[in-house]
Amino acid sequence: MPLPPPDCARQASHQRSIVVRAYARSDGMWDIEGHLTDAWPEPVPAADRVLPAGEPMHAMWLRLTVDRTATIVAALAVTDAGPYGEACGTIAPDYGQLVGVQIARGYRDAVRRLFGRTAGCTHMNELAGAMGSAALQALWTEMTQDPEQKPFSIDGCHALKSSGPQVAKYFPRWFKAEVQGG
Repeated sequence: MPLPPPDCARQASHQRSIVVRAYARSDGMWDIEGHLTDAWPEPVPAADRVLPAGEPMHAMWLRLTVDRTATIVAALAVTDAGPYGEACGTIAPDYGQLVGVQIARGYRDAVRRLFGRTAGCTHMNELAGAMGSAALQALWTEMTQDPEQKPFSIDGCHALKSSGPQVAKYFPRWFKAEVQGG
């Protein structure tokens, strides 16, 4: 169900788009590719010029190649557009530091630790964060094949808390009834 209509008139002023696509590779790895853009419906000032309506202020790409355990084995970042021109893209090679990071609990913290503040790009970091959850969606079947390993999503959201009815029904081995205190 979409959002209800707004309660007053409004005019579009900005659009951020994040698109993430996952690709199963012939070598058993996965490529997770993300693209972030920011654009305005009217001309908007950038650092040294005015961007025409619809031209992106930010346009960034990130490809994470991951193995079956969701560990990043290769990372490539590209900046097509940034408000400060080429200066924005100079940080892109540093995103190779994501190699060895596992996309699991703590992934977003690792991104912040590696690329927080002046060590990275705010927009690339946001893209990397969105790509983490998309990667886990893409690898869901791969990562839930082993019946001896607890699925990573249990206790990762309210619907899959280990004491909840969904875990009891779909993952009974990992169900833990809540102990009622008294």
